[in-house]
Amino acid sequence: MIKQQKNKKKEEWLNGNILFVENYLIKGEISASFIPRKEFEFEALENIFSSFMSIIKFEEGFDPIRPIINLYFISRYKDKLKHGNWSERMNSLLFINQFKIKMMQEDLIQHLSCKHCSLEEKFNIFLILASFKYEKLMQLLVDQKKIPSFLLTEILYLHVNEDNIHELLKDFDNLPVSFKNPILDLIRIKSLRSEQIHLLLEKLMTSENDELRIRSFKTIASLGYISSPNLIIQLLESNEKEMQLSNEEKLMIVRLMGSIRNDLFLSYLFKLISDKAYMVRNEAAKSIKKYKNGEVVLNKIIEEHPDAYAINISKEWLERTADYD
Repeated sequence: MIKQQKNKKKEEWLNGNILFVENYLIKGEISASFIPRKEFEFEALENIFSSFMSIIKFEEGFDPIRPIINLYFISRYKDKLKHGNWSERMNSLLFINQFKIKMMQEDLIQHLSCKHCSLEEKFNIFLILASFKYEKLMQLLVDQKKIPSFLLTEILYLHVNEDNIHELLKDFDNLPVSFKNPILDLIRIKSLRSEQIHLLLEKLMTSENDELRIRSFKTIASLGYISSPNLIIQLLESNEKEMQLSNEEKLMIVRLMGSIRNDLFLSYLFKLISDKAYMVRNEAAKSIKKYKNGEVVLNKIIEEHPDAYAINISKEWLERTADYD
């Protein structure tokens, strides 16, 4: 009943002020009548501002919501962050994020060290700070233990861009592996390119960590660039003698060779197309098909290769398109 009464008050207040609010949002003309004073009035404005932001994209340089938020809502959210009720604190974080209140950045950082700050609150704060591109976010994340990998990836996706990636890479070697892997994934997903990035990726091809090696191959394949094909050739030849490459590594290297398409790679693809692992020889045939004379090479394999598996997979890929998944 209390909730119904509160909703009724909000509805009545909105009905009486909706024209003033819409006029403000469209023309920027403020009316004293809708300046919030009571809790239900604040909630009513939060709802209508949220709705407008979800359906209307304001022109660059025109943000009518910002002055009202800065004048009347910031002090309210500061108080809400100190509230004893968890849902009240979480709700305030929701609107701080939605309204992009960067002025509250320091308040959020302070709240992280509060005794009553729950893990859910911390994770939400990290996401908000990431969207704000907070410069010292990585240190906060490293200090925070047990961040789920999916959430760490989401946080870093919001945070990492062309402007801050190089600053991030300066301390790459000192980061935990749990941070290094998603950073490499983001370089690939966002197609971030620079000399520093490529040097790092080529260095990681010989890392002692299996996951880092695999991700470096995958990222290089996605970016389609390597400073010298000899880096791959030397890696293949040295590991061929020691039989150290896993199937996943071979798969990514084969994919890389199909992405870069240097003719020096064809003889190695010719060997790998008879690999014991189906996924490796299938990827080798797919990579060969991508080369300018790929169909000629596949026909040659069918005619000359002694391995029946290599012949069969070559026949399959002659009938497929190069981008077949």
